[in-house]
Amino acid sequence: MSGDAPFSPYRNLILSGYDGVGRNTIIRRIAEQVGVPCLDLETEVQLRENISLDDLRQTYGEARTRTLLRALCEEFALQRGAVIAMPAAPLLDEENRTRLLESGWLLVLTCQLNEVLRRLHAQHGGRFHDPKVRGGMLHQVRQERKIYQLGVLDVLDTTTLSVEQTAAQALAFWRERELARLNL
Repeated sequence: MSGDAPFSPYRNLILSGYDGVGRNTIIRRIAEQVGVPCLDLETEVQLRENISLDDLRQTYGEARTRTLLRALCEEFALQRGAVIAMPAAPLLDEENRTRLLESGWLLVLTCQLNEVLRRLHAQHGGRFHDPKVRGGMLHQVRQERKIYQLGVLDVLDTTTLSVEQTAAQALAFWRERELARLNL
């Protein structure tokens, strides 16, 4: 599986990590390069429910949100050879995590806190100065950190990487895992 060889993955690549590390842009870049589907859990919630994941949780409560996330994780786990953007919260649920990890490789994108905040500010502009908005973003950063409590994870520090470099390294990770799987 050299850089010139065609890459036809069987297992999924699941990217998780902080908001602001460019998960959605990265999955699109990888999907375009490899010619595979890309899925984003938060986008799917928005499309199906016509409401953001955070608003769904606030409006309908934790039970309905968990039910929907479980159904989406089950559906995503049926995919083969897809790139999936997954926030940490669904991965904290053991059933979701087990199902998804049976279908793919998890790579957690991380970043130093000051860089996460810089990226969030760049992404949200003036909204970042609203204490409620910023508080919500910081709460989300704290939630995303919980994924590290799961134990040994494959982590890619994106602090000094561009989106292109991150996508290239994530794709290399995926290729390596698929090659190792084939050589068992």
